Amino acid sequence: MSPGPAAGLWLADGRQVFVKAASAEVRAHNHKMILQEAAILDVLPRSVPAPRRLAAVEYGPWAALATTWAAGATATAWTDASIEAVAHACRTASWHRAPGSLPPVAQRIFDFDGWARSAETGANDDWEAAYVGPAADVVAGWENWTAGDALVHRDLRLDNTTVDAGKGSAVLVDWAYAAAGAAWIDLAQLAADVVATGHVGGPRVATDRAYQLLRTLPPEASRFVVGLAGMWCIRAATVPDTFNLRISSWRRARSAALRPLVARLITDFRQGDRNGK
Repeated sequence: MSPGPAAGLWLADGRQVFVKAASAEVRAHNHKMILQEAAILDVLPRSVPAPRRLAAVEYGPWAALATTWAAGATATAWTDASIEAVAHACRTASWHRAPGSLPPVAQRIFDFDGWARSAETGANDDWEAAYVGPAADVVAGWENWTAGDALVHRDLRLDNTTVDAGKGSAVLVDWAYAAAGAAWIDLAQLAADVVATGHVGGPRVATDRAYQLLRTLPPEASRFVVGLAGMWCIRAATVPDTFNLRISSWRRARSAALRPLVARLITDFRQGDRNGK
């Protein structure tokens, strides 16, 4: 996701570490995120399943961050075991109160009015014609119902985790967007990513696993997943690609993959309204 190097290194003393770097002359945003993550890692409690900062260096336009090596591996698709391991890591992180230097999660959430903006511009296909309006209603008021004081990673994706299959444990990496928010947020993002990134069992299994996870969480978690789909949809349409990073097509694919789950969640909300819930 970043136009810069990211590498595992073996040091002369035998340690393995992770290092990433970015140049402000190439993309100022990524340069800022490296320094932001370095500051966040410094304030995370030791019991949070996260790497530890070893060094942060600025040299000319470059910023680099070195961290401890996160044990485990990052696969290309979710499994039931990795979902369980990462869900446990998310719960462990959210049991902590967010450090005071972290902002409210609303400051780390972007374009969550995506479905409302899509409704204003008109539906692009039959699915949007049927669901964009209800989706916008479900997401309304997100600034209030995402608030909280729990430690939130806020960028939970499979490629931001490492899973140690032998131990059944996971480490959350890339903490640049950490914030204070509702304790269920990372689990909701996990559910969305199981569908958007994919499950080894295929799309139907991915949607089923995500739905099962959401059923264990407050209703706001389902609303959050609907919001994520709208966020990716509107950002794919309005935020241009940078350099060789084809992020718009990536976002478009994620939003499309979530359609069956979003439709199911909206149906649940409609059913709840009919039952007076």
